[in-house]
Amino acid sequence: MRIIRFIIVAAASSAAIAQQAPAPPPAAQPPITVTGQAVADADKLVCKYTDTGSLIPKKVCMPKSEWARSQSNNDDAMKTMRDWQRVRCNMGTRC
Repeated sequence: MRIIRFIIVAAASSAAIAQQAPAPPPAAQPPITVTGQAVADADKLVCKYTDTGSLIPKKVCMPKSEWARSQSNNDDAMKTMRDWQRVRCNMGTRC
């Protein structure tokens, strides 16, 4: 008996909700205007996973400008190593 009463009450409440008037549309908002692109923050913190020779990579967080400087230093070191290899190979050694 209680189950039937519950079903009738549930059906009546859902029918009452369905018969309610729909909500009015929201008020019109002014359009959003974009005047220019945002400048990228050079000191925004960026986290990357780096290979440390271990099975588990290490998470390193540095500002974006520091990552750029680190990459530049790495590129310069690689260029120096390639230059020395060219010099050594041109001196008659077997490379």
